[in-house]
Amino acid sequence: MYRRLIHLICLVFVCGLSLSNPADAGLVGWWRLDEGSGTTAYDSSGSGNDARFEGAPVWVDSGKLGGALKFNGVSDYLAAPDSESLDIGGDQLSIAAWVNGEDWPAANHVLRKISNADTSSIYMLRVQPDTVRVYLNTSAGEVIIDGTTALAPNEWAHIAVTYDGADARIYVNGQVDGSMSVTGELTQSDNEVRIGRGEPAGYFMGMLDDVRLYNHALTEDELVSAMEGGGTAYPSAGSPKPANGAMIEATWVSLSWRAGDFAASHDVYIGESFDSVNDGAEGTFVGNQTATTLIVGFPGFPIPDGLVPGTTYYWRIDEVNEADPNSPWKGDVWSFLVPPKTAYNPDPADGAEFVDPNAIFTWTGGYGAKLHTAYIGDSYDDVSNATGGMPLGTLSYDPGTLEREKVLYWRVDEFDGAETHKGDVWSFTTPGAVGNPQPANGAADVQMIATLSWTAADNAASHELYFGTDAEAVNN
Repeated sequence: MYRRLIHLICLVFVCGLSLSNPADAGLVGWWRLDEGSGTTAYDSSGSGNDARFEGAPVWVDSGKLGGALKFNGVSDYLAAPDSESLDIGGDQLSIAAWVNGEDWPAANHVLRKISNADTSSIYMLRVQPDTVRVYLNTSAGEVIIDGTTALAPNEWAHIAVTYDGADARIYVNGQVDGSMSVTGELTQSDNEVRIGRGEPAGYFMGMLDDVRLYNHALTEDELVSAMEGGGTAYPSAGSPKPANGAMIEATWVSLSWRAGDFAASHDVYIGESFDSVNDGAEGTFVGNQTATTLIVGFPGFPIPDGLVPGTTYYWRIDEVNEADPNSPWKGDVWSFLVPPKTAYNPDPADGAEFVDPNAIFTWTGGYGAKLHTAYIGDSYDDVSNATGGMPLGTLSYDPGTLEREKVLYWRVDEFDGAETHKGDVWSFTTPGAVGNPQPANGAADVQMIATLSWTAADNAASHELYFGTDAEAVNN
């Protein structure tokens, strides 16, 4: 009996070892850069070091390991706020990343922890025109280590640094490319980790993929595992296309996504309510499939009559593998919007104040709109009921010089070649008119007992107040 128990314990121990991955050891930041949409690069290490977008990095499909992020070399980077796990301390560190630079004209920073002085680094990995460079700030002093290889532009290369308390080594494509004897514990700071930016310059120009930070000195075998994409599995679907929140100017769409690491098939949910799709309510499940693409809005497919303009659609992918007890893995709810047939995004915006009397009015045209007719006046009813205006072929309108100290209304109707779609009536004020309402226009969660206030018109001697729950009645 005891021998069988020992054998069982040994079997569990061996199985546990087989499930771990050498690329996981000491991993405190892992930015896979596979999201494909949004303005956050999520940390897959489990440490919660998600990085926000600064500037406008662009998601691309052409990464080395799935997706990647493209940086413009001028203003784009990622920032992960300071955390205990990013303050490595100690005398162990590794940084690794796949890089693809459009050129290497200057210092292209890959990852950098900023010192408290903001002018130097705690740890840093970057690409120079002729080498890979590493900077470490330890209790024994500051050191710079250079490799010997000049990276080719527009080609993927894997670069890394490891520090074990005695030596720092630079690797290019898994091979040692430079080393130096280094001692001491890494210093710490309260500042963020940046991916793709130095200080003040040194922005990365090109693509980055699978950026990793460890509080452990990787062995060469561990480094090779990381280079090949080894690490914690990612069971949920990701990289939605169209991107989450995208606008689709069509009545059909092709949905696609990156499969979770364990998925054998995919449960697909689609609907017009976030809560319904999130809860898997009746009518939102459209089927299970093995493909990672799905056409929506054609006969024979979900929503066969076509997507409806002016509607936001929500969708979710649950990853399924009947052989895994953790299945299914519920996915995030993503959305896309089909624009309305009416005009939207007016400028001046609805409720705008102090509008320039010489402003040119603009808007976003409704779905399929060919011609646009604008109306303006100081009477809500007159503008709402107006007809017979002059059609415009552009998305702009010059109303001429407007009178000051006025509340004015405007509307744009859209003609799509078959039908005219009457627009909403928007309002604005010119300088000198009553303004600055408190609570603000459209305010929510207002207290049950509230004091109304406003900025008086320049020439006002008294004020007449209208109040109610019917906007049209109050307006009239």
